[in-house]
Amino acid sequence: MSVLGARARRRLLVATAGLLSLGLAGASGAAPPADPLPAPDLNDAGSLPDLAEEGGSETGSELEMLDPEEQRQLEFDNHLGQAKRAYQQHRYDESVAEYTAALELFDGDPEALLGRALAHKADPEKGSRCPTQAIEDLTLLEVYDPRGLWLEERDTAVEWMGLEACVDVYLTERRTIAEELTKLERKDKERPEDIRMTAAQLRRSEADLARNEQQARRHLQAATEHLVRYRDECEADERKPELAAMQLEAEIYERLEQAEAAIEAYERIATTHPDDPQAVSAANKQIAELRLELQVARIQELQGGEPTPEAEAAYNRGLSALRGGKLDTARAQLQQAVDESPWYPRAHYYLGEVHARQEHFPEAVESFKRAIAMERYDYAAHMALGLLYKKEFSGAEDEQARVHLDLALRLRPDLYVLHFHLGELYARSDKEQAIGHFRRFRELCDADDPKRAAAKDAILALQREVEEAEPFVPPPPPSNVDRLDPALYRLISEAYVLGAEHGEWDRAEKLLINGLKQFPDETALLNILAQVVDAQGEGGRARAFWEDSLRVDPNQMEVNERLGLMLANSKDGRDYLRRAADLGSVIARYRLAELLWDSYDPQDLWNASEELDIYLREAGPYDVYWDSANALRKHMDDTFRKIYAGVGFAGVFLLSFPLGLIWRRVRGSSLKQMLQHAPTSFPEVARILSLIRHEILKHNTTLLSDVGRALEMDEPDAEARATLLARRLFGEAGDADHGEPGEYGSGERRGIYGRFLGYVRELEQVGRAHGVTLNLRRKDPTFKAMLRAFDDVAGKAKWLRHPGGLRPSKKLELARVLLRAGDVLGRRAFDRLSDIIRKLCIAKVDGEFIAGVYEEVATEGKFAKLDIGPAQVEGQGEKVRIFPSDLHDILANVLRNSLMSSAMYAQPPIALGVELETELDDITGLATLAIRIKDRSPERLTNEMLRGRYVERGMGITADLLSRYDGSIAVEPEPGWEKAVVLRFFALEEDEAVAGDEIPRAEDLGPAVPAHS
Repeated sequence: MSVLGARARRRLLVATAGLLSLGLAGASGAAPPADPLPAPDLNDAGSLPDLAEEGGSETGSELEMLDPEEQRQLEFDNHLGQAKRAYQQHRYDESVAEYTAALELFDGDPEALLGRALAHKADPEKGSRCPTQAIEDLTLLEVYDPRGLWLEERDTAVEWMGLEACVDVYLTERRTIAEELTKLERKDKERPEDIRMTAAQLRRSEADLARNEQQARRHLQAATEHLVRYRDECEADERKPELAAMQLEAEIYERLEQAEAAIEAYERIATTHPDDPQAVSAANKQIAELRLELQVARIQELQGGEPTPEAEAAYNRGLSALRGGKLDTARAQLQQAVDESPWYPRAHYYLGEVHARQEHFPEAVESFKRAIAMERYDYAAHMALGLLYKKEFSGAEDEQARVHLDLALRLRPDLYVLHFHLGELYARSDKEQAIGHFRRFRELCDADDPKRAAAKDAILALQREVEEAEPFVPPPPPSNVDRLDPALYRLISEAYVLGAEHGEWDRAEKLLINGLKQFPDETALLNILAQVVDAQGEGGRARAFWEDSLRVDPNQMEVNERLGLMLANSKDGRDYLRRAADLGSVIARYRLAELLWDSYDPQDLWNASEELDIYLREAGPYDVYWDSANALRKHMDDTFRKIYAGVGFAGVFLLSFPLGLIWRRVRGSSLKQMLQHAPTSFPEVARILSLIRHEILKHNTTLLSDVGRALEMDEPDAEARATLLARRLFGEAGDADHGEPGEYGSGERRGIYGRFLGYVRELEQVGRAHGVTLNLRRKDPTFKAMLRAFDDVAGKAKWLRHPGGLRPSKKLELARVLLRAGDVLGRRAFDRLSDIIRKLCIAKVDGEFIAGVYEEVATEGKFAKLDIGPAQVEGQGEKVRIFPSDLHDILANVLRNSLMSSAMYAQPPIALGVELETELDDITGLATLAIRIKDRSPERLTNEMLRGRYVERGMGITADLLSRYDGSIAVEPEPGWEKAVVLRFFALEEDEAVAGDEIPRAEDLGPAVPAHS
């Protein structure tokens, strides 16, 4: 039975219940008795007794003697008993079926309806879904037993309808039943203790869904009546009101704009629940904001919106000092302005800017809040306060930051960079919202915006797709609204409500167009009309209205700014931006600098740099483009450096060819280049890399990430662990040699860091020994990342030694440095060094390698006069774990020994044979590579002579080298030859062999360990 069908049937039954009771009251058996029927007796087995057990063969005849009504009653009792038994044994489907069968006999039986409702509700297969069938059966009691079971089960209906999955389905019905229960006497056992709080909550929910403001206010006022009476009941019963009820009352008063009543409600929370510090803190915060609103309202009544001449003069002096960087003077003058005229929102805003730049954050927040309270639609104040919360409160005020930046974006949708900031904030709490903001930013920003790639990376990291929905943007009332003609003020307010709150933009536009007949040259009307048509996507008409407004008053900063942003890629757009910048708009100043830079005109490049310098002097850290401006400044500086470098390089190139040779020498090589140039350096390089991997990375740098996370989460022992880490990395504070960390020999040179720099110097010494100048800091991707990571941490050594004195923002910055360094040093660099070491220790033995070594030995001076034929090499060969240089020495010694023996005792021409054979152990399954060096010399040679080192000519060195790599050497007979000297090495497994195909390539050594910028 569907929910809609059940409701319709119940309403029909309620409507006809009176008629049924009058017309059928005397009919025998039309309904079961009003009192619930007792459960039938069960036998010892737990089931109903069989009829045959009680009366034998006579029972059937007795049953036949019963009249139909008595038979129906007996069958009803049987179904009811079976249903109860199935319910007790948790067989809910069977219980529902038996109750249904009983109801088919006596439709509407209260006990059967209640039982079936309980069985539906208890069925675990329903999971978290709304128990609709159970609720419908329970509410049918209102039809069939309105004065009996229904009165007892109303609180159960309220409870079931309040389940999470049912809230929206039964909101109105639940509220109706709850308010019926509130009418019961307070001591009535059927009345829940907190039913008035429930009724108030339901009224508030209905207000949220109301179609108009009038309906919503009726619901909210009814809710406050319930909550007031709830407090009275709690006082009469000498019990403490629930915190949720008291908070709800205060919130409703705020929504009804009854500030004084809301303050009293919050004060009651603080006095009634002093043992809940979080609730008390939140209440005190709201009290402060509400009192501020009341104070602003009183100031507005007394003063209005016009500052005094003295206040305006002080404001201008303060603004000039602020733009000149004289913060103390600016603060004094702006404070004088607000003292002279407390209703001065712009002065409060700039006073907040001064406090923020001086890191007086509580005072800055207070000033921004005052500016917003006096001018609710000041997008700059919302933006500054939101960015201040985001940057300086370490996540504690993220919710407030989102609220204010959302408002700023709704007021100024053309400031699309706000989407990026909101994306960063929502990424911590709502991934779908975050992805939506990042995607919107990417749609609106320039293709070369430096934040564009960061937004893309953030979207990929959040790993979820969301549907894009771009809401309409409510235009703000003009900032000079307090000084408008009252009729014009009413006209603009009505248009704002129609468009922003009800979405009826066409009606708002028609209203404002009609208003133009009465106020044709009023800039406030033209500006809001432009914003209304712009919200409908008609940018061309919006431009026309704004330009009409500028013809009346060309010195409107915000209008020039809006037109400049709208037409940014045209000459007119630049002119508007330049005019807005001259009038004081830092947003226009930044966009003008950005556009000039992107034009690539040589003259515009210098102009862009000048404009950006002005922006950086006039703006502050809480301007929306501050981060982008600093990034652009860095990009400009890098570009200018490249230009200067290019000019300088051209001059240097013309000097002489020797200068180029010197430069090639100075620039150095990477580790990969040195290994290619000097393969004999493999063992020494592998030794040093192993020491770095084991002593530096494996046992020490893992602490970086742990301490970074501890500082980020503000764990109790984080500061002690940071100090311990500083001592391990850099030694004791008194032993430190402070300096710039860019050079190996300076900075914090003790501890693990100093040991690491020592190993770097050892690598450079190895390079010099092989004729190679290493430049690991700039040329080698792996060491470049490692050195930069260590340098970053060394740069924060003072913070790491004394983290207790850091501000939260500084501590968070230190945590991020440690986390980045831990990622590079503790995981990526360890993996890359392991990979390099493994590849250095693999040699491929094949015919080409054997032939090369043989040719090198055969052409030595001692064999110059001998007739030596080419080596006869057979077999495919294998890869073995040994340094190639050591394998070369071993093979050369054995070949040299065999050639000398052949030269002395064998008949010419002299020739050797080499066979590469892979042997497989039947038991262990391990493969061994046998290098069989065959000769025709009759000179006696035995295993004892080899192992006892009786043979000279370098065989002792050969035996030593073989022992390092678990290799062996033996003399064996060889058909067709006199003997064979056999070298054996364990062959690599297939996965090891694939990993060691080649010496590490540059791309293998680099991108896996990205350098931190």
